[in-house]
Amino acid sequence: MEYEDQGIGNLQANANGEFIVPSLRNVALTAPYMHDGRFQTLEEVVEHYSSQIKPHPQLHEFLKYPNGEVQQGNFTEYEKRALVAFLNTLTDQLLITDERFSDPFSE
Repeated sequence: MEYEDQGIGNLQANANGEFIVPSLRNVALTAPYMHDGRFQTLEEVVEHYSSQIKPHPQLHEFLKYPNGEVQQGNFTEYEKRALVAFLNTLTDQLLITDERFSDPFSE
């Protein structure tokens, strides 16, 4: 199958439409999210995995039931808030406040 965004398929055989996933460290500071920047908030990402996953030939097996149907997270509101709160704990406060890590081009 051909995709508009080849992901690492441009670099590696049999990887068409696959993507390298970065670390979650400082994830709250790295919006927009997903490989195409479609989500602006962590809440939107969590909602996507809770109820908005669509069937796709490249959908990872972790997101499918054994019969191949899409497996939504179906998180409760409490679970969604807890997951976003956890993701926010992965923020390195030193990175945000230490002048050594500031933008060298800012005034």
